[in-house]
Amino acid sequence: MDVKLLKKLSEASGVSGFETEIREIIKDEIKKYVDEVEVDVLGNLIALKKGNGKNKKKISLVAHMDEIGFVVKRFEKGFVEFLKIGGIDDRILPGSRVIIKSESPIFGVVGIKPIHLLKEEEKKQSIKCEDLYIDIGAKEKDKINIEKGTQICFHSEFRQLQKDTFIGKAFDNRLGVYCLIDILKRIKKIENDIYFVFSVQEEVGLKGARTSIYKIEPDLAIIFDTTPAGDVPVISKKETEIALGKGVVIDLIEACGAGAILPEKLKKFIINLAKKHKIKYQIEVVDGGMTDAAITQLTKKGILSGSLCIPVRNIHTQNEIFDINDLRETIKLGELIIKTWK
Repeated sequence: MDVKLLKKLSEASGVSGFETEIREIIKDEIKKYVDEVEVDVLGNLIALKKGNGKNKKKISLVAHMDEIGFVVKRFEKGFVEFLKIGGIDDRILPGSRVIIKSESPIFGVVGIKPIHLLKEEEKKQSIKCEDLYIDIGAKEKDKINIEKGTQICFHSEFRQLQKDTFIGKAFDNRLGVYCLIDILKRIKKIENDIYFVFSVQEEVGLKGARTSIYKIEPDLAIIFDTTPAGDVPVISKKETEIALGKGVVIDLIEACGAGAILPEKLKKFIINLAKKHKIKYQIEVVDGGMTDAAITQLTKKGILSGSLCIPVRNIHTQNEIFDINDLRETIKLGELIIKTWK
């Protein structure tokens, strides 16, 4: 595992709609391993590795490269009012360090009224985003201009926690991005054409996958993403049994069926492949949340699609945690799928 690359991907900026920095990192990493690379109108990065088979088909591997974050709504007297981009729980925001991605990065912290000054009725109220602000530590005499609509990212350092576990931001979905890069570097000769799609704006409506898959119209699409791990004290097994260290997650049903439902044919193929090669895997049936598979399945005449996910604790926060063994199992299964599917 290339831990330096994982760190680079995690710490890069790429809030939905502002994916330029992370896209350039990915492009530099993959360009010498593929036959074609392009960036489409919406900003998706699409790389093609050509197959040498006589009756070759098209397979798309998809991982969204955007992350949750914020944009500047208003800046006045050294304080920034902001708008959330993507699904962020207001409770995690107070005290969070952020980077405002102006021409020169500006560091700040999400501020809140101190507990010492709260009235009793205020202590009982839930935290709301509109009551928060970003403090950049500026004085009135400081000449600082921050434009409305500027991207704001969580400021979180990637680091190792224990032998197999790591903490950082944007593992949703830089872990999926890493899977695609790693698989791309591993495969040499391949029968089918493989399209590696690093999609944009997944966190705000699965937008990039919709346009890129429409253009490619593959015979098979495998989505690489992350999913909440439930092996913590506040989550019961009734809610989810997904855990760190137990392998790749094969997503059967998303959002009670409102998202993707893994087709029976593809389900049997993937599970049998995992069993045959002794790959550790977990099965997920989830109440909420969707991956890009939800939209790829509905593109054009319908695309055979499914998702492989990596379990992540504290998902959609600035301090997500994953187990590198789960990442390995996901890469193994993904590589086997594209090598054996016909």
